Amino acid sequence: MGIVKVALQYLINIIVWVIIAKAILSWFPGAQSSSLYTMLDQFTEPVEAPIRKIFGKYISGPLDFTPMIAIIFLMIIGKLIMRFL
Repeated sequence: MGIVKVALQYLINIIVWVIIAKAILSWFPGAQSSSLYTMLDQFTEPVEAPIRKIFGKYISGPLDFTPMIAIIFLMIIGKLIMRFL
């Protein structure tokens, strides 16, 4: 079981860092049309899309809080995995 816990924790950490990289990259003009941004978006969209769907109707405006909510969600999931596996 130890190897599974470590692998899942690494996966969660990688997803968190990719979300952070995508959020930082989105601050630069024209970055959203780059191939790097597209790749990061394809990797993070399965995590962010459900959150955006749920919270999108409650949070509107120029700032997208989806990455922050996704990171918090992933951290909670990581803690639960560490506790129960």
